[in-house]
Formats: sequence, structure tokens, C-alpha cells
Amino acid sequence: MKLQDLLVPRLKTAASCPLRRAGIEPGLYHYLREADGEFVRFHLRVDTTAGGLLVANAAAVAKLRPSGVIIAKAVLEDREEAAIIRQLTALFDGVTSEQALADVRRVRGIIANLESPEDNYPVLNLADPAFSPTMVPLERPLSADVPLARPDRLVPLLDRLWGLGIPHVTFIAGEAFEAKWLLRAVERTEDLGMIAGVRARGSDLLQPALLADLATAGVDHVDVLYLAHEPAVHDALAGAGDHAAAVSALSKIQDLAVCAVAEVALVETTLESIEETIESLIARGVKNAVFYAIATPDHEKKPDGPLSAGALVQAAGLVEQSAEEHGVRLLWYPPVRFDERVSLAEQVRRGPRSSGDSAIRVEPDGTVIPARGWWQSAGNLMTDDWDSIRDHPSYRAYRLRVEEDTHCELCPGLAICAADCPRNPAGWADPRPPTR
Repeated sequence: MKLQDLLVPRLKTAASCPLRRAGIEPGLYHYLREADGEFVRFHLRVDTTAGGLLVANAAAVAKLRPSGVIIAKAVLEDREEAAIIRQLTALFDGVTSEQALADVRRVRGIIANLESPEDNYPVLNLADPAFSPTMVPLERPLSADVPLARPDRLVPLLDRLWGLGIPHVTFIAGEAFEAKWLLRAVERTEDLGMIAGVRARGSDLLQPALLADLATAGVDHVDVLYLAHEPAVHDALAGAGDHAAAVSALSKIQDLAVCAVAEVALVETTLESIEETIESLIARGVKNAVFYAIATPDHEKKPDGPLSAGALVQAAGLVEQSAEEHGVRLLWYPPVRFDERVSLAEQVRRGPRSSGDSAIRVEPDGTVIPARGWWQSAGNLMTDDWDSIRDHPSYRAYRLRVEEDTHCELCPGLAICAADCPRNPAGWADPRPPTR
């Protein structure tokens, strides 16, 4: 579903804020609906700018004007159509009952489309090549990537994310993580009504009963490192025996009716057989995959290592074409700059900084890192208000880059180009500075 098909046209505006007049305050509203035997989690975020976002399973988003917010909230709360029409005609000067009815039915159609089981992939990609990112400027992110930590550190952070209207969190589970910490984190997101994801290696996920416990706790998606269909290529980067573990984990995740996502790091060795890798995912029933490149400027190119900047567009074209041919749902994460200080294998296992440009990286202490650029704090969620973080020079510089149209005639239509030009290292995610 194209995101531009979800945008609701503007109704005539009222003299004062219609949302306040309707008794709708800024914040995050959570709804759970059943459709065709599947439960769909809706989040309606009402922003301080008087508009809002309707998010289904953190998979697809509709940006709503004030009228759309009022209608969506009423429909999700099962209000009678006649009552909604009376409210709209009272709030919006000059709007007829016929106009109001047409818009109510349009929003009902949007919600019905979002309820489809085909739209249950819990990751949002605003970087759709069919529209400019400036059409959907985000007042605040829709998801956060958070490294796993003790519950006493994560629970207050999760509460803060929910309070800020960020409905989706992905926990980064490193090697040999504490299963009980991860389960408590997922349980808290479920208690709050958030979307919960986990990112990890297969080897680390195959702890006794862990995946079943995560499913019971309410995890929505599990992203598993899957680098190549050839075990030797995968294991050389992910660790001995991890390919077999990844295959087993992906199978178990699907058996538990949880969304399984393959995370593919593009380097020289994995790119060589990327088409076969995508085919192998489909053969295993995995239809959702995220890709990111570990890259280096052309003048720093090394054999059998990261991809060069000049090779990224060609690599992206190959990936996108193969994914389309095989019916894989594709999501791009920002390229990661190669780190000279550590091995390529360690960087692959470290993974991307964040889950795309609708996300932020949040450290367990609350430090916010934008999705691209230098690893530089834009503030702290636990001590700063969002406006000060959003206006911090590092976050403002990031927003200015991704809100510009970077498409060019050299690679028209590539999804990877929608947020920033992959050839330009200024738009990559730089590695974390060494700890002093």
C-alpha cells in the first residue's frame, strides 16, 4: 500500500483548533481491533501541531489533518456514523453532511485497508520512492532502537517513550544477553500498548524456551541476522554455526505466529550471492527483510570488505529488483560507515544504528542519537523535553538532510535514495566513538 494513498484531504478549518473543541488532547491513543481472525494494533498520535498520525501495527501510516484525527478516533471507538457527521458539521464551518459522510467513509476505508493481515509487518518505512519525504514531516519519531539493559533502567525509559507518543521500540540484544531482562522489557511494552521488537543473532535467540516466552510476553517482531544462503559466508561474519541457528530461529518465530524479519548486512561477500539469499528466504517462508550496507568512501576501498560508496546504488538496484521479483517486503536502513578500529565481522554483528529514518537510537541512559550522521547526542529523553532535542544542532542537521529530495537522474525510483543519497558519506551512520 502506497503511503500517499492514505493521506486524508483537508476539510474546511474552524476558526479555533477543532481538536480542542472536540475534546481531543495531544497524546498517544491505543486501540486493538480484530479483523479476519487477526488482531491489529492501532496507534493514533495527536500532535501538538493539531494534526496526527494513524499507525497500524507500526507497518503503515496515514498522516491526518485535524478532521481526519477526529474521524479516525471516532471510528476506532465505534461511534455511530450519524454522530460523527453531526460533530464534523458543528466543528467545521461550511461543511455539509454529504461532505462529512464522504470523509467518514474514506477514513473507514483507510482503517479497513490497514486491518488487512498483509499489512502486519511491524516496521514503518516513510522513505517511499513515490513521494517526497517533505510530504510527511514527523513531529517526533515513530520508533526507537534501544540496547537491552536492566529492567530498572529500561522500564522508566519505555514509560517516557510512550509519554512522548513513540509507539514502537526495538530492543537490540547483543551476544550472551540476559533473557530475563529481555522478557521484562517486552512485557512492559505490552503493558503500555507499544509495539515490541527484538534484534539479535540466531545463536543468541536459541536459549531454552526464550522464543516461546517472548511470544507469550507479546513480542510483535523478531529480527534475525541472516547474511547469506551459504553457511560459510554467513558464519564467517556472524560466528561459527550461526547460519544453522538463524534458520532454526526464523522457523520457530514463524511457528509461534510472530513476524520473522531477516536482517541482511551488505558487504562484498554477502552481495555476491544476494539474489540466491533472497530466494532462500522466500523458500523458508520469510517475506520481510531489512537491508543496510557497511560502506567506505571510494578512496578507502578494501578488497573483500565493506562496499564502496560508488557501488551502493548498483547494489541497491540489484537488491530492490530481486526483492520485487520474489515478493520480499524490503526496508532500507541507513548505510553504516566502516569502522577501521574493529573487524568487519564485529561490525556486522553490531548491526545498524537504528531501524530507518522514522526511528531514533536511544541509549539506556536516555541519550538520543539521530539515525544518520556523527554519533552525537541530541539530548536526553529522561531530562530534556522533545522540542529541545528536535532543535539540537545534531538532530536539526539530520532532519534537514532527510527532508530534502535527493533523487537524481542517475538512479531514478530507487527506494534507498528517498531519504538521502547513499553515495554521499555525509548521510551515513558513523560508528560510535571509542569509550574513553
